Amino acid sequence: MLTAARQQWVYRAELGMRAVQTALFMSIFVALWSTAFGLSGQAELEGFSLAEMVWYLAMTETIALSSARVFIEISEDVKAGNLAYTLARPLSYTWYQVANSLGNSAPRFVINLLTAAAVVGLSSRQIVGSPTSLLAFLGLATSALLLDALIAVLIGLLAFWIEEVLPAFWIYQKLLFTVGGLFLPLELFPDWLRRIAQWLPFQFITYAPARAFVAFEPDFVLRTAGGQLAYIAVLGGLMALVWSRAQRRLVVHGG
Repeated sequence: MLTAARQQWVYRAELGMRAVQTALFMSIFVALWSTAFGLSGQAELEGFSLAEMVWYLAMTETIALSSARVFIEISEDVKAGNLAYTLARPLSYTWYQVANSLGNSAPRFVINLLTAAAVVGLSSRQIVGSPTSLLAFLGLATSALLLDALIAVLIGLLAFWIEEVLPAFWIYQKLLFTVGGLFLPLELFPDWLRRIAQWLPFQFITYAPARAFVAFEPDFVLRTAGGQLAYIAVLGGLMALVWSRAQRRLVVHGG
């Protein structure tokens, strides 16, 4: 993980472009929500003020744009048969990729958070949250990136069966956009959809950490942390199961 993080810091130009990308996204979202609130004539939407809404988006985008796409590396290893050499090393390939994902995400997360906060703070001229809510967000965001890494590895392991894993990633990405609450807090969803989304892991990746920042509640933070740990355990077990099955198919892919 530390090696991957150091490698990310070496490519400062790439990090700079990511900062530009984050700034452009947040500028567009601030303009869209400012227009939406202006046209609605309401000071709040489902308990969210304009400032809270754009800060919420800043937090969700920080997490989403920090995701490392390790499934591409896994897919390439499967296609090229490189896993045959990796299996001889004294390490767990799947947890190595999880650590690789977290290491790649850490520098991106710092850059994205600072950039998004600067854009939203200057645009709204308001600071939302508190030191306590920021600490809660950082803790939950760390678990969120671990969840994202586990899902990314599972997507990558699908290469043993379908080889091209990008469609699976696109499905996951769209689930984050929708039931994950990336663009809209779950409070704005219809009741039936919100109840479904609250049982899925995707809201623990984007919605829950962001909501903990803009509307800090100790009970909500504890419930979220418990849900994240439960899904980490479930996905970790699923990853081990899929990996054990995948190794049996290694010879089919040239290993």
